[in-house]
Amino acid sequence: MQVLFFLKSLFTVAAATFAPGERVNLVRRGSILRTDGYVIAQTDKGVLVEWPRAGTGFVHSSELTAIV
Repeated sequence: MQVLFFLKSLFTVAAATFAPGERVNLVRRGSILRTDGYVIAQTDKGVLVEWPRAGTGFVHSSELTAIV
């Protein structure tokens, strides 16, 4: 049983945190769906992002990548 927990721990990823005002892209299954979003806030439901052409919406933090 400990072997299973060890293997599972190798693949768990901590949730990313984003600062308000940070620029992000939305990536799902290896494809960029939306670009140049601005983080408004991060809550328990996800990250509230304002998109230039699609308005605002909550997105899971694992689907966002920061623009550097």
